[in-house]
Amino acid sequence: MQRLGQRLPGNVVVRRRRQRPETVQVSLTRRRRFRPQPWMVPAAFAGLIALGALLLALPIASESREWTNGWDALFTSTSALCVTGLVRFDTAEHFSLFGEAVILVLIQLGGLGVTIYAGMLILLVGGQFGLRGRDFFGIELMGDGERDMRRLMRRAALFMLTLEATTFLLLLPWSLAQWDPLTAVWRAFFHALSAANCAGFDLMGGSRSFTGQVEDPYPIIVMGVSTFIGALSFVTVFNLRAGVRRWTLDTRLVVIGMVSLQVVGMMMFAVSEWVEHDPISELSPIHAFANVFFMAANRTTGMTTVDIAELHTASVMLLLPLMFIGGASTSSASGIKVGSFMITILAMISALRGRHSAQAFGREIPQAIVLRAVAVASLGVILLGLGVWLMLMLEDRPLLPVLFETLSALANIGWTFGITPDLSTPSVVLATVLMFIGRLGPMIVAFSIPDRPQERYRYAHGRVRIG
Repeated sequence: MQRLGQRLPGNVVVRRRRQRPETVQVSLTRRRRFRPQPWMVPAAFAGLIALGALLLALPIASESREWTNGWDALFTSTSALCVTGLVRFDTAEHFSLFGEAVILVLIQLGGLGVTIYAGMLILLVGGQFGLRGRDFFGIELMGDGERDMRRLMRRAALFMLTLEATTFLLLLPWSLAQWDPLTAVWRAFFHALSAANCAGFDLMGGSRSFTGQVEDPYPIIVMGVSTFIGALSFVTVFNLRAGVRRWTLDTRLVVIGMVSLQVVGMMMFAVSEWVEHDPISELSPIHAFANVFFMAANRTTGMTTVDIAELHTASVMLLLPLMFIGGASTSSASGIKVGSFMITILAMISALRGRHSAQAFGREIPQAIVLRAVAVASLGVILLGLGVWLMLMLEDRPLLPVLFETLSALANIGWTFGITPDLSTPSVVLATVLMFIGRLGPMIVAFSIPDRPQERYRYAHGRVRIG
């Protein structure tokens, strides 16, 4: 037992001189931490669009070395950054190499997705993810080891660059057979980035997209596959590598939705074209399959091997819902997204079966996510209807071309009946606004939903008649 006052081994008495007193100034005003706001990413996009429009309007950007109309430059810049593909004039014929390079840079910036820009914004200001941030960015889909935003951004960039490089290398032999070496390399690079980013721009000339390759299956298959993978999103592709048993519910729904839309779209498109003996029905089986696959895959892009205006009405009506749905969340594609579509279908099935919640693969989908999906789909329908009504007021044209043009702008698809170059200035402005909303709308909806429910009480139930 230790005796009182006994010094234990290792005990050392340290004597220090008394420190001088210091005065610390404390500010009474509380410094507020800056947090990212939902409007910052749309503002950044608007700034990039304005800069792109300014560059495209310069004489150096056109082949004629003349100034490009400001509204047309703004329309093209918005179409490129929002990866749409609608154009007022042929890209290869109107723009110089400088102008094409500006468009390609805008496509690359826009194709990285609003998720990357929002993530960069959060990193720059040192913000933290809330529940809505994790839902939007898909952080919860990648496991506990993937909650680092920097790693998420690196994976997104790696996925996109790998897809673009692979598409470029596959297109290069075909491109070298079409043009001189320098032109071939540039156009293969341009088309690879356009396809991978679901942009829809091309340098084929004559405003004819890839209609000249209707009997050349190699390039359209390559670009069709690239577009399909780009529309899957990097989150889905990386989760696919984990094995079927470890696929998340989101991945399962996206894969089933994308494959189903592709197969059903191909089958119905082929049937409608064969029954009416349209141009595709006259091709050989291999060429016909390549064209049908390309058209179904490009519902998120807008490249085409046939003139949309020459398609049968049944085929056009088939393309409308495919365009409206679009691709997966956090991908280059727009639309209401496959996830929202699948959740809406599951909610409908659950309602018909008398269930109180949407279920899939032994999992219950939270009611908040179901309501968000229904909200996105409903807002899409409302915006489409409003856009069609406004354009019908501005343009003296039949309903179907106007409906198709409006949906192409809202869903960021480059398909058109050929009326884009002839639109009036107010219609050009309307289409520009629709492209901007279609690209950023889902993000704005996601970040506008509070992290936690605001109400602390519930009202009594009330009955409303349905049907």
